[in-house]
Amino acid sequence: MRKILILILLTGTLLWAQKEAIVTRDNTHVRQGAGSYYPLLGVLQKGTSIKILSEVPGWLNILIGGQSGWVSQNAVGNPEGSRTNLPLSEVPGAKPMMVSSASASGAVKGFAQTYLSHHKTGVGFVDQYDVLLFDASDYQRFRDETYRGRNPEKIRKRYKKIKNENKNPEITDYLEKLGLAVAAQIAAGGLEQNPQQIVYLNMVGNLVAEMTPLYDYPFKFYILSDSRPVAYAAPNGMIFISRGLLNIISSEAELACVLGHEIAHVVQQHGYAEVLKRRTQIIAEDAFSELEEESPESFSDAELENLAIEIFNAATSRRQTDYEYEADQLGSIYAYRAGYDPKGLTKVLKSIKAASSPDFWHPESNWQYDAIENRVEVLSLFISRELDSNPDWNVSNVQRFRAYMR
Repeated sequence: MRKILILILLTGTLLWAQKEAIVTRDNTHVRQGAGSYYPLLGVLQKGTSIKILSEVPGWLNILIGGQSGWVSQNAVGNPEGSRTNLPLSEVPGAKPMMVSSASASGAVKGFAQTYLSHHKTGVGFVDQYDVLLFDASDYQRFRDETYRGRNPEKIRKRYKKIKNENKNPEITDYLEKLGLAVAAQIAAGGLEQNPQQIVYLNMVGNLVAEMTPLYDYPFKFYILSDSRPVAYAAPNGMIFISRGLLNIISSEAELACVLGHEIAHVVQQHGYAEVLKRRTQIIAEDAFSELEEESPESFSDAELENLAIEIFNAATSRRQTDYEYEADQLGSIYAYRAGYDPKGLTKVLKSIKAASSPDFWHPESNWQYDAIENRVEVLSLFISRELDSNPDWNVSNVQRFRAYMR
C-alpha cells in the first residue's frame, strides 16, 4: 500500500514537472523559496506563461525569462490550446513577463504615500510594506519547535472542507495599494516596537495563515499601543492587535485564534465586500445613477483614495454580525488546523464579556464586550460538533506565550 502511495505522489509530481502553464491569478507573487516568508522576486499577472520545474505541497518551482522562483499552486493552470504543439510563447493571450519586486513595491508605496500626505498622516509606516520581519531558517526552527512530537500534515488534514470559505481569494494590486494606505492610517494611532514580541507575533500568525487559501501571501502583524481590546485587519493582510487585547490573552492558542479571526476577514474580504455593498445600495437608491460601476482596476488614484477612506472606515468600525460569526468560525478552524486548541477564541470572548471596567469600552470595536452578544454560544456549539477530533493533538503553549509576551 505504501509503495502505491509513493508511486501516486511521484506521478503527481511528474505531471507538473517540465510542463508549460499559464498564471490564472493576477498579482501572483514569485518568491525565492516555497513560503510567503521568502524574499519577493517579482509579480506575475494573469495570462503570463511559465514553465514548471518541480513542486512541493502547495508550491511550484517555475522558470520565466531565464529566472527561477516559486509560486502558489493555486495561481497556475493549463493554458488554452495546450493540446497543440505550439510553444507557449505563441499561445494567444500568453504574457511572458514579470514585474520586478522593486517596481511592484514602488507602485504600492507610491500610492500610499500620496494618500497619506493628502490626509496629513505620517508616512513612516509605508516602509514596513516590504520589510521581512524574520528569515526562513528562523521560521523553520520555530515551526519545528511548535510541532515537536506531532505530525503537522495529519493535523492540518483534520478539517479539509470549509463550506463558507472563499476558496479563491485574490489580493489584487489595487487591494495592496488600498490595504497599505489603510494600514498606515491604523498604525498612526501608535505602535509598540518590541522586536522580540513582534517577531513572535508574526511567527504564530504565519503558522495560522499557512492553513488558509492565502498561504502564499505575506501576512504581517503589529502591536497597537492601545489599552482597549481592539484588533483590525487591512485588506492587504496587515493585521493589528492592541496591547489591551494581548493583556486579556493568556496562551498561544488564544493568540492564534484571535489572529485567525482577523486573517479570516482578509480571506473573506469582508471590509471590501462591505464597501461594495454600501456603494451598490447608494446606487440603487439613486434613480439617476448607473447600476454598474467600473472596476477599481480602472480607477484613477483620486478614485482609489476615496475607496481607501471607505475601507478604512469599514476596517475600524463594527462589522456586520454575520461577518463576525464567519470570522469566529474560520479563525477557530485555521488555528485548529495549525495544531492549536480551537477553544482559545471562546476563552478570549468570555474574558472580554466578563470585563466591566470602563477601560474596555470602545464603541467601534468588534472585541468589546457589548459587541460579542451570542458569539460565544454559537462558536462553542460549532467547536463541540466539528473540532473535537483528536483533542490530544491540540496545544495551548501557555509557557511560550508568557515567555514572549509577559
